[in-house]
Amino acid sequence: MNNFDNKISTYHGTADRYADEIAEGKIDVSRGGGELGQGFYLGTALHVAKAWAVQMHGCESVIEFQYDDDEFWAFDIESLTDTEAFKYRTYIRTRDFTRTYLFSKDVVWGPIVGGPKVYSDQHKWESSKGEVFLNGNSVLRRKR
Repeated sequence: MNNFDNKISTYHGTADRYADEIAEGKIDVSRGGGELGQGFYLGTALHVAKAWAVQMHGCESVIEFQYDDDEFWAFDIESLTDTEAFKYRTYIRTRDFTRTYLFSKDVVWGPIVGGPKVYSDQHKWESSKGEVFLNGNSVLRRKR
């Protein structure tokens, strides 16, 4: 977070073929999935998003999202501890719910618990309210 302008920066690593579409604000929160279920995932660490893009898509396409800290806190947020995130991840993966599980919140915020032991928070946007926010009120930039 930049304390001077009250903005939060988060990042989404993706394939080249989707990067321009996402940077234009064409985001469908129901298309993606991951360790905490269905949603559009953003991470707080640029290097983690870039590593995801390289490992999963063989490219370095990353979209930066910036949004106002005060606006973020107006959403219905489920905040998870390390232990809770790990338990949810285990439950979701063992039942093959990575593309269907929902918390019925705007945002699920917690640590990334899968993969290497590199700490980064993730924000899983899962509601249409969040989709509108990501499309309309954020600043999107493509990083190459």
